[in-house]
Amino acid sequence: MNKILLFITLLATTSSYAQTVITRDDAKGNAKDYFDRADNDYAFGKVEKADSLFRLAAKEKDNFIDAWLLIGQLNLEHLNRYDEAKKAFEKVKLLLPGYVYEIDFQIARSEMKLAEYAGARGHLKAFLQLPKIAAQQKFLAEKMLQDCDFAEEALKHPVDFVPVNLGTAINTTADESMPSLTADGKYLCFTRHFGMGRFQDEDIYMSLRTSAGFAPATGIGEMINTERFIEGAQNFSPSGKYLFFTSSDRPDGVGRADIYMSRKTGDIWESANNMGSPINTPGYETQPCISADGRDLFFSSVRATGKGGSDIWVSHLNDQTGWSIPVNVGSVINTQFDEMRPYIHPDGNTLYFSSNGLPGMGGYDIYVSRKQADGNWGTPVNLGYPINTAGDELGIFVTADGTTAYFASEQKDSYGQMDIYRFNMPANSRPGYTSYIKGNVFDATTRESIYANVQVYDLETGKLYATLSTDKVNGLFLSTLPAGRNYGIEVMKDGYLFYSQNISLIDIKEGTPYEVDIALHKIEKGKKVVLNNLFFEPEQYTLTESSNTELEIITKLLNKNTSLTIEIEGHTDNTGSDDFNKKLSENRAKSVYNALVSKGVAAERLSYKGYASSQPIAPNTSPEGRAKNRRTEFVVTGI
Repeated sequence: MNKILLFITLLATTSSYAQTVITRDDAKGNAKDYFDRADNDYAFGKVEKADSLFRLAAKEKDNFIDAWLLIGQLNLEHLNRYDEAKKAFEKVKLLLPGYVYEIDFQIARSEMKLAEYAGARGHLKAFLQLPKIAAQQKFLAEKMLQDCDFAEEALKHPVDFVPVNLGTAINTTADESMPSLTADGKYLCFTRHFGMGRFQDEDIYMSLRTSAGFAPATGIGEMINTERFIEGAQNFSPSGKYLFFTSSDRPDGVGRADIYMSRKTGDIWESANNMGSPINTPGYETQPCISADGRDLFFSSVRATGKGGSDIWVSHLNDQTGWSIPVNVGSVINTQFDEMRPYIHPDGNTLYFSSNGLPGMGGYDIYVSRKQADGNWGTPVNLGYPINTAGDELGIFVTADGTTAYFASEQKDSYGQMDIYRFNMPANSRPGYTSYIKGNVFDATTRESIYANVQVYDLETGKLYATLSTDKVNGLFLSTLPAGRNYGIEVMKDGYLFYSQNISLIDIKEGTPYEVDIALHKIEKGKKVVLNNLFFEPEQYTLTESSNTELEIITKLLNKNTSLTIEIEGHTDNTGSDDFNKKLSENRAKSVYNALVSKGVAAERLSYKGYASSQPIAPNTSPEGRAKNRRTEFVVTGI
């Protein structure tokens, strides 16, 4: 079911009431002049001016029923002056009760927007008693009655909600919507709307967060924003390196509205590319959101195989075949009405979206659904009042750590109509905690940035979580890390020794993100690599399965550099006897040696030795220092 537009059915003018009311066909003089001018302005999107002229027409002739109808329509559909809309529709009913068949329905719509649920319920019941109601309108009226019940109950149990306007650096008298931030919160992008009707335009804006707050937003640049076409409904990848957005009627378009993607190098966004089939169709594809691992693209679309109106769909990325044919996320989320603006949180298990088909406050509300153990989405939960109101709440963004939400809303302190706000996310609506690692990769000698490959994988399963590369200009990378896993990070570049790190987020619900400077060393004799992703049981020397990925990376390094020889070194802290530590460190080094030989590395290219606690890299005076000293590493012995 498409978004509801005002549906006014005028009865034929007859002599029985021609003398009691004035219609557009029999208006004369100033009233006719005002009405015609207003009608023309309305057609060109000048709704404020049109409203004023329609009111002048009604002032000339208080029984000018068509003027009152259009005052109601303008104020309900465009100006969001719902009290004025209600008064205008009530005037129409007072002038001639039967002039508009569904006038009670239109009054109820206005009352729903005003959160006057008792009044709306009465007018809806009156409307439903009429004969020959269109099936679609009957279905909608019954849904609105359910919303009245839900809303009145929600009003009794408000959630904690204190919205904070982002201020004039972001918000203007125009509409701002669809906020999206990088995982580190450094960059904010959003859509700014201009004009109305056939003169409507949208562009994407960005702002850099500084110590003083968000800097004044500027257009994202001519490689994305155009003068002729609409660009908006965008979403950052959590790394900030990719931008997915919607644009309409471009020459390279597949349909009326398509999804595009642009990549950022340094501070420059590249020319946007249409994502093509099978994601885009001759219809409308909009409001994309990419998952943190870059594997799932969620978006909103109206398709013949959908559940009703606009549905939420997802396409999966396959390394061999590209993006899959999109699939509907299912009837648990999608209804016969409209679902839109999906946002998949970096935890990978929490989906936020807007719907006017699920029980709500009367318009579009925001819901959350969580992925179940079987991979299906759970029953959506309304975020509650006053996050959701009688108006439309369209889309939400939740920070990686789950504590803060951003959304567009009309609040009392808005500068225009829709402004962007932030608020503390209620605990029961939060996603799983997600941290991130942010790295700066450079040459250890020259300090120049390096374009390198970065792998993030689950240490328990060995499964890759993300494969990415550093920025070609500044050597930066950013990857989210959902809680509940232990991660291995590997940074690799041809001609260099690799870097490894492990991060444990098991049972972590909050914490400080990981920001690291990574100096890669060229392959030279005497250079060392600490093998942070090799693991042994406490006081044992058998390698665990979690070590396999690191062993594979060492093997690849040696296979690529066939003249390279290394010594594997085992080290301990200073607890325990020297004899025990010597044997443990040597046996651990030997275990790595044996594992590499089993993977096909020639034994003559390898040696091993245990150094016990003789070469500490940190003081043995704290648990953290002793943990660093209990390590395995290798040193280049020849090239």
